[in-house]
Amino acid sequence: MGKGRPLILAGLLAMASLLVPASFAHTQQTLTVILTDKGVVAGNITDPAFVQGNIAWFRMEDSTDNTSMVIRVDVDMNGVFNASEDFESPTLTHTCELDENGSLIDETCAVSTKYAFDLNATVGTYNFWVHRTHDGNETVWNHTIMVHKDVHQEDGPSPGDCFGIGCEGDEQNLSENEGGTATTDESVIFVLGIVSLVGMLALTLSIRKERMERREEKSTLEAE
Repeated sequence: MGKGRPLILAGLLAMASLLVPASFAHTQQTLTVILTDKGVVAGNITDPAFVQGNIAWFRMEDSTDNTSMVIRVDVDMNGVFNASEDFESPTLTHTCELDENGSLIDETCAVSTKYAFDLNATVGTYNFWVHRTHDGNETVWNHTIMVHKDVHQEDGPSPGDCFGIGCEGDEQNLSENEGGTATTDESVIFVLGIVSLVGMLALTLSIRKERMERREEKSTLEAE
């Protein structure tokens, strides 16, 4: 009878593994933001939504003479730029001069910059400002990036979904999604609890039966 217990335990573990919800690790994705002389153009994005942990990559494509740009991201979401709390890029130009070895002649020269949002970044709308300077005259463009919660699921985008630059947050839908996830987790925990209880009961009965059979065998041997 001793061989029965390992089989029971193995069965319980197999059932529990089937009931545990699948979790899919998020692969960091990049949103390309093209900076032109006419304004900002959203480039490619390979995720259904721009989520926590993703990168915004800003590329200078304005070839106008004597023009540079600086990007500022309102990281703390307070509506104003603070050098100690927010992100500020180096000065971006359309091209950088290289030496014969392909290295930058001016190491401070940059044609692009990127900002990676934290894995636990606050969900919501982030402002970013593009400061374009041409012949000493500065123009500021205001834009936003909507950062969604990374829920680690493999569901693809639905038709009509809005993501990236210019999208507004939908707090109601976000709350409903979070509520649905919580309900699912509670149901799974409840089912796992029932499975564990049944397993413990079956194991207890098996041990008790085994002990009774051993006692009967011992009594039979003593009687002989």
